[in-house]
Amino acid sequence: MQEKKKFMSNIDLNKSSKACSPCHLECKKIDKRINDRKLSEIKTMEVPHILKVFDF
Repeated sequence: MQEKKKFMSNIDLNKSSKACSPCHLECKKIDKRINDRKLSEIKTMEVPHILKVFDF
């Protein structure tokens, strides 16, 4: 008898300790754009560029 495979739809990513690969890469990009600055140091005009995720 074959063992049932676990599908992604059955995994609750909200409770996961690891992010999926695409999300993890986008978080790294956002961190790089922020560049260890405080929120008060980020200009209003930069926010849309910083928060743009999955650049298609």
